Amino acid sequence: MLTITYFGKTSFMLESKEASVLINPGIWEGTPIVSDDQACQMIIATNHDDDAMGNSVEIAANSKAWILGNEPTIEKAREQGGKPWLLHVLQPEIPYEIPGMKVTPFPLKKGRPESSEVIENLGIYVEMGSMKATYLGDASIRGPFGQMESNILIVPIGGDGVFDIKDAVSLTLDVKPQIAVPMRWSSDEQTKKYSKYIDQFGHGIAPVTMEIGQRMEVQWAAGNEFRFELS
Repeated sequence: MLTITYFGKTSFMLESKEASVLINPGIWEGTPIVSDDQACQMIIATNHDDDAMGNSVEIAANSKAWILGNEPTIEKAREQGGKPWLLHVLQPEIPYEIPGMKVTPFPLKKGRPESSEVIENLGIYVEMGSMKATYLGDASIRGPFGQMESNILIVPIGGDGVFDIKDAVSLTLDVKPQIAVPMRWSSDEQTKKYSKYIDQFGHGIAPVTMEIGQRMEVQWAAGNEFRFELS
């Protein structure tokens, strides 16, 4: 069984009996999305902006958790006082593996609408037990993810430097996950529109808009029946 916890914006925790990974514990408008004392085994920041990396260094210090990211992210963590033995640079398309979890990063791009600047952003493919999850961070391009098998797709929607609704829907229909979770949306209208199109065109795909603090348990029942439950 895999448990997914949503903290808001682009921050999620994925947990199994063997491993846990906190993704993008960002700071938005000066406020951390995730508390400094959040327990976890590993932290992944998909880019070095505050809205992705946030208070990763503080969380890692309290939990003795590793911080994983691209070179600019790890360099920023080092400058913020991150312990060298807890920092690891993710190399493109090279899996990073610990007992119970394998993470494969792919280089994508993140746009900064306020400056028209584009920076490197990682998309990650997480394998935990029998579950495969795709997380696209702040991506505005899909990279190889449209051709990768995934049970859970976590995708940014709403434009403003990430996927427009139609592009997020197109990616979701190509991936064909059992569950599609939108993130980084700024209005209920965006999530309703995304869910409407997935319900209409994505046969077998369940769109799930999670609320802040909500948990979702996903598992294979009776061998091949995919089940999920929100709490």
